[in-house]
Amino acid sequence: LFYLIEMSMKHYTFKELIILAQYHFKYYRSYLKRKNFNIPKQIPLECAYAYSIESSIEQLTQDERRILISEYIDCTDKNWWMEFFSKTSYYRIKRRALTRFIHCLHNEIVV
Repeated sequence: LFYLIEMSMKHYTFKELIILAQYHFKYYRSYLKRKNFNIPKQIPLECAYAYSIESSIEQLTQDERRILISEYIDCTDKNWWMEFFSKTSYYRIKRRALTRFIHCLHNEIVV
């Protein structure tokens, strides 16, 4: 299945995947902040976009979710991953998580 995903989508570099994820998650963090403070300025399209991000995250494995949420939503300490993964496993899982996340998100909504 992962092989089919890799073959069917544009092949992004690791740096491009990070830039795309940072863009999407920066927006998502601001959406969550407004939602948590009950700021009523929520447009239906904005809610749909946030839902697409949430749905894309739900499609990932537990380790993939842990990496993306810790890095891009919670903005955890830089070396948080050391207690969970070896360096090679961390980067391998992170690349796979970013690839799958961007693939799922871009199939849900054209940005």
